[in-house]
Amino acid sequence: MIDILIADDDAVQTEQLSNVLSKEEDFRVLKIAKDGIEALNDYMKLKPTVFILDLDMPKMNGLEVIEKLSEDSIFDSKTNIIVLSGSALFRSQISNPQKIKWIFTKPFINEDLIKEIREIYNEEYLKENLDSDLNSLFIKLDINPYTKGSTYLKNAISIAFYDIDNINITRIAKQIACTNGISNSNCIQSAMDKAVNSYLFDNVKDLELKTIFLGDRITTKDFISKAIYYINNNKTGVA
Repeated sequence: MIDILIADDDAVQTEQLSNVLSKEEDFRVLKIAKDGIEALNDYMKLKPTVFILDLDMPKMNGLEVIEKLSEDSIFDSKTNIIVLSGSALFRSQISNPQKIKWIFTKPFINEDLIKEIREIYNEEYLKENLDSDLNSLFIKLDINPYTKGSTYLKNAISIAFYDIDNINITRIAKQIACTNGISNSNCIQSAMDKAVNSYLFDNVKDLELKTIFLGDRITTKDFISKAIYYINNNKTGVA
């Protein structure tokens, strides 16, 4: 279930929006906050999957709510705020967008908002579950998931997850190297290749994996594509 908190002082608009979202079987509107202080308290208390926030609100505006959440060192790192705003002035004043996933200008298309809500849910699910899913997959493939090469390979799979049709190993290796402060990305690619080459098809017991990872030798790009395919077809709870 995708839990949603709405913060907007326009009672008519929020009621209409709540009705639209509640018609989606996997959506649950937890509450509608009428001002910024209430919104901030509700966010911290309810921990919604998605926070739909208007910027122009009484007591504390949306910009201040975002600032408070961004400053909180004990708060989680979710990027789950969708800003709805009819004020170009307020939108231009956003200075800390790290928690904002998307900004919609009022009026907006409901279908676009619904699509973005589901995307946030899928991304947050992946953040919480992808690493453990990959560890399980590697073990089933008789690959040690905790070596340096396997760690890089899992990083590569995470990077490629949202752009499976454009997997570029060289580019991904450079991105991983940059993240880890490594000057030579060739060693990243070499370590990933070594991890993939340690895969032993004969030791695989799972019939589905045998079908997906068919062949004694596959490239690192092939492995990443096949891993994403397997995870996508075996994850639960994602809309």
